[in-house]
Parts: sequence; C-alpha cells; structure tokens
Amino acid sequence: MELSALTHSELIFIDPPHRTPEAVIGEMSAALFRQGLINDKAMFIDSVLRRESEGPTALGESLAVPHGKCGSVVQAAFSIALFRQPVMWPGLEGDEEVQLVFLLAIPPEEAGSTHMQLLTRLTSSLVDDKVRESLINASSAEEVLALLSPDAPSVSPEPAIAVKNTRLVPLILGIVAVAAFINAGIHWMNATAQ
Repeated sequence: MELSALTHSELIFIDPPHRTPEAVIGEMSAALFRQGLINDKAMFIDSVLRRESEGPTALGESLAVPHGKCGSVVQAAFSIALFRQPVMWPGLEGDEEVQLVFLLAIPPEEAGSTHMQLLTRLTSSLVDDKVRESLINASSAEEVLALLSPDAPSVSPEPAIAVKNTRLVPLILGIVAVAAFINAGIHWMNATAQ
C-alpha cells in the first residue's frame, strides 16, 4: 500500500494552530470533507471521537493515530498534522506528548483490510527515528509527501521493519486488535440482549 496515494497536500497541516485533540480532529476532518473524501463531516467526527473514548490513540514515539470508520467515508484516506511543539493526546498511561497525528478515514466495508494495511504501513515507516524527525521538521506538504513516497530511501519498509528493539508496530496492532475485539463483544452482547 502506497501511503502517498491516500493523502495529498490539502490534507497536510504543518504546525496548525489547534492544540486539543478535538480541535485537531475537527480541522483535519474538515479538510477530508472539502476534498470529498467524507460526505458528512459531523458523522465522521462523531465516529472518530467515539473511537477516541473507547481507547487512546496516542501510541508512543510522538505519534497519534485517531481514526473513523463510518458510512460517511467515501474513500480511504488520511490527513496529517505535524507539530513543532508537542500537543497533549490521551495515551495508554495518561496524556502523551504528540507531534505526529495521522487521522485515518476508513469506509466500513474496508474496516479490516485497508485499516490494518494502512496502520501496518504507517507504523513500519514511522518506526525509524529519522523518518519521524524528518516529518516533524518538514517545512512543506510536498516535503511530507516525498517522505511518504515509496521512492524515499529512508521510508522503504525493509529497513524500517528491520529496526531492532522496537515495540511500536506490535503495540499499535495489539491496541487495534483489542479495541476491535471489545467493540465486537459489545455489539454481540447488545444483539443477544434484544
């Protein structure tokens, strides 16, 4: 999965003025709406905030990956917000400092496949400290897109996956799996209670 194919310059925010998760998610969602990638901004924001309430999306390494999976998503895509000065984002052990926010928009019919592929590709790329630093210090959307391009030597999946002693990829995939399991259990319990 090519990351740069799922975003573009209008979805990239470098040092946006908003400093709270809700405001950042709102700004990024508005950009997805303007680009026609979601057709109901309020529904999408509600989906993202509901997911945020189910479990934290700050995943360590200065990274947060909020996401929404709902019927308002027209096409899988993501928006990026990069912060020079960290913002606080709910994490596993309280609020964490975050400088990279990737907001994923996933159509419900692609919730398992595209969602996991995108998360795996993102985390594989962002395991590399140099890639994260380059993104945080990027001065333009075009520079961010170049860093996410498969032609960028430092973003190729092979070296990033080969990084030793990193727990980021399994942690993110584990969090997503647990949240999906809990969500499925809740839906099952609600269905059997009726």
